[in-house]
Amino acid sequence: MNSYGTDRAGTRPPTNRLRARTALGALYALTAFALVAIWSLVPTASAFAYVDPSVMTYTIQAVAGLAVALSAVAGVAFRRTRRKIYELLNIDENAHKISESAVNAIDPASPDASRRLAIARDAAASLASASSEQVSTAPRKMRWSRRFAFALVMCVFMAFIVFIAPALEIFGSNGDSLVFGLGAVWWIPLVFCLPFAALAALLLSALKGRPFYIALMAVFALTVAAYVQSLFMNQGMMPADGGFIGWDEPYFVGKMIVSAIVWVAIVAAIVALSQLNAHTWLKATTGVACAIMVVQLVGVVSVAVDASKSAVAEQDKPYVTQGSLLTVSPKSNVIVFVLDTYDTAILEDIRKEDPRFLDAFEDFTYFRNSTGTMIPTHNAIPNMLTALKPEPGQDVAEYRATRYDKSTYLDDIHDLGYSIGIYSDSLMMDFNNPADRAVADETLNVHPVSHAPIDVWRTFVAMEQCALYRELPWRLKPVFWYYTSDLNNRMIADADTTNYDDTLYELDDAAILNMVRTQGLEPVDEGPAGAFRFIHLFGPHFPFSVNEDGENVGTNQSDQISQAKGSMKVVTEYLAQLKELGLYDEATIVVTADHGVWHLTDDPPRDPISPIMLVKPSRPEGGAHVPVQLADTPVSHDDIQPTVIAAMGGDGSKYGITFWQIDDPGRVRYFDATTSAGDEGQRFVEYAITGDVFDMKNWEKTGNVWLGA
Repeated sequence: MNSYGTDRAGTRPPTNRLRARTALGALYALTAFALVAIWSLVPTASAFAYVDPSVMTYTIQAVAGLAVALSAVAGVAFRRTRRKIYELLNIDENAHKISESAVNAIDPASPDASRRLAIARDAAASLASASSEQVSTAPRKMRWSRRFAFALVMCVFMAFIVFIAPALEIFGSNGDSLVFGLGAVWWIPLVFCLPFAALAALLLSALKGRPFYIALMAVFALTVAAYVQSLFMNQGMMPADGGFIGWDEPYFVGKMIVSAIVWVAIVAAIVALSQLNAHTWLKATTGVACAIMVVQLVGVVSVAVDASKSAVAEQDKPYVTQGSLLTVSPKSNVIVFVLDTYDTAILEDIRKEDPRFLDAFEDFTYFRNSTGTMIPTHNAIPNMLTALKPEPGQDVAEYRATRYDKSTYLDDIHDLGYSIGIYSDSLMMDFNNPADRAVADETLNVHPVSHAPIDVWRTFVAMEQCALYRELPWRLKPVFWYYTSDLNNRMIADADTTNYDDTLYELDDAAILNMVRTQGLEPVDEGPAGAFRFIHLFGPHFPFSVNEDGENVGTNQSDQISQAKGSMKVVTEYLAQLKELGLYDEATIVVTADHGVWHLTDDPPRDPISPIMLVKPSRPEGGAHVPVQLADTPVSHDDIQPTVIAAMGGDGSKYGITFWQIDDPGRVRYFDATTSAGDEGQRFVEYAITGDVFDMKNWEKTGNVWLGA
């Protein structure tokens, strides 16, 4: 029988055929990857020229001819490579094929005409039956190894596009905001997601026939929908800076409806089309999945390369540690507490409920007419540590890159003989910048550690939360919305109470309160003149997990008012221990917030934004304590730096006037609101606030606007 017959005697063991398919698949994948990789490396540059149309016509013809020639060469090369692989493994690629028998003329007048005609009819019927059976039963007869191979590709496709690539890209692009950058965590999603993909493929490969095809097409369709979502439907995503997001507003509701329709359409169309010719469609979508993964891989590599250029080697990277958090000076202390998002309106609501809430703040003045200077946290905290805002017309990127270099604030504190401890996850320092590194070197607690204490599982969960927030439809984004400080807290391993210098600082008010209560403050002479401490706490910021007793009761198991009461207990416990140590009277203490409650919108601020402001000056020891005083003096964050420097015996006028020097009820304060700028990112809009901060009529634009990245 010829080589196109149905005889199985010439077939080879299935293992050889599997090896051939594996080798061919590797060849095709390697070729595709090489082409994409080479193309991605081709440098581009803008060019402007005039080309005569007639010349362009000939050029197009020449390029088209060259493309046809190259295609022919590539086709021949692939066919020859395929043939060589089959020859090497001794495989007959025509095995199992069904072909028509040779056609021979039958003479009706011949003696055996009737017999030969009957044989031909039987052969034709048998051929038709065999062909029909082969086509109809192909899905059911697919071997397990092939089902597993297809399932593995699809599951890896989903794992890479939905869970791995987005996490790596987000962490690679936001290393300056995260406690651990891409260089420290890149391996974590791979370790968890790839075994999960293999397990899912194993389960799917147990299916047979139509259920198997439908399941794989569902995986492919959902992944494609997520890919389309991230490419085309994520415009207007809110940043992870803690601003309030009105998910039920028409803007977001419209996006939710549109993305839901697109997702349903993509999934329904792919699953429905796959039923026309399931096996052919499966092979085609497998190729598409591989191509998308190659493209996405190029993007991930590009982000990783960019991140590596600005990354600091892990063994040399400074971290904000808990070192000296519990030490105070036996001489003089200047302490600034920053309770994130603690708005004056929140404190007023608490005081209405409990008029004695501020009894512990003896000798403090509670300024109820307070304004901040910048929002959100990653702008406000550096401003409070540099006393600098962007100058009119200054590029925002340039401002952010040079603010620690141009500022003399922390240098002045250091030169006045005060030890410096700054505790925040939002310092926004670039440790590749010598100026920022020099500032860090002036502190007690910002320095390299012996090892990066990563909580691997919680880091994985945090990375996947970021990935799903980007990849899922708008209707599900609120479930996975995150706040950068919350991510940082979860990534840091539990504190080492035996070595605070090697333990990273995290905004965990319940843990800090417990630390202060159990370990206590300790007078240590770390600075010639005294100690300066800048302590950023989580405050009444979403998500709410701290009750009014300062205990962690679980994410979203509390509310803003309860958490505001609980976070304030960190401050009151600190004050109580200063009194026990006899260091309270001489201490200068500021209790404020980085900003109040605010909204990131396309419009100006809709409601007043007023961070709390309670200030205690140093006073002679032994005098009678007085209850907290209320004042409506128009104060601002701009008044903190001169007050701090003056309390240390320096020239506070270099930075402005102190809280005690303000005597103008019509004083103008300036606030930079952060608003959305669409495709241009964010913008800062400066407002002049005159009089009562809670009257929005007193907020007027100055005309200063900065576009921000």
